[in-house]
Amino acid sequence: MEDGFNTVSILGVGLIGGSLALALKEKKLVNKIIGYGRNEQRLKEALKLGIIDSYTTSLKKASQAELIVLATPAGIFEKIIIEMLNYLKKGTIIIDVGSVKESVVNSFEKILPAGVFFVGTHPIAGSDKTGFEHAKGDIFKKAKVIITPTENTDKSALEKVSNLWQKIGAVVEFMSADKHDKIYALVSHLPHLISFCMVNTVAEMDKNFIKYAGSGFKDTTRIAKSSPEVWRDIFIMNDKNILQCLEIFAKNLKEIKKMLSKKDSEGVKTFIEKAKNLRKEIDS
Repeated sequence: MEDGFNTVSILGVGLIGGSLALALKEKKLVNKIIGYGRNEQRLKEALKLGIIDSYTTSLKKASQAELIVLATPAGIFEKIIIEMLNYLKKGTIIIDVGSVKESVVNSFEKILPAGVFFVGTHPIAGSDKTGFEHAKGDIFKKAKVIITPTENTDKSALEKVSNLWQKIGAVVEFMSADKHDKIYALVSHLPHLISFCMVNTVAEMDKNFIKYAGSGFKDTTRIAKSSPEVWRDIFIMNDKNILQCLEIFAKNLKEIKKMLSKKDSEGVKTFIEKAKNLRKEIDS
């Protein structure tokens, strides 16, 4: 197809993979979508819902598509591609939708054969819900999609991938993979980690206290319901940046702890105001 791809393989038909499949269908940017996964029953259910057009549990069959989308947990991206190496056709474009970029980009540029192109992408869309049952074709409308090309990225593949995201309503922005990982360690990975820690703190004190949680706790910890497999991989793969963020976070905790121990009312107020003023910028 001139404006899209004849065949697309979605490896990992979950919330994001399923939503991308629906978006591509709605915009008529693909003739056929193949779903790949290890759970055949789940793939049958996705087929029944019309999210995919066919399914396979064979990476050999999945590798025959013009566009391959990696939407599994990021920790198995490399393993999947290594298994597909002997089957990938020249001209194939591979993208991912993962939250960590530098290690993925560096790995793929080393292992992919000539004529097979990788473009790193990260749609800033999603939910604490998982599974294709929650997939929506309009989830990417006006959502930011970060694309992380390098000097080795094929220009034609980059343009085609960028156009594809824009045609399903996304706002594309380009940046280096290392800058991406630093930013999202701070504004995505750290908040998830803190959310998990908050809920585990309740569990350590008295897990029965959770039933008294109000909207503040629920809003702050909504993302603690996210996939353990997905976030385990993100934390491990972006550990250097997350550890740096944790050092600054720990410094802030130490600062507020010191103020509380001294009953420094004005200090606490200033601390809160600083955070409030910056947070308001997101909504402006």
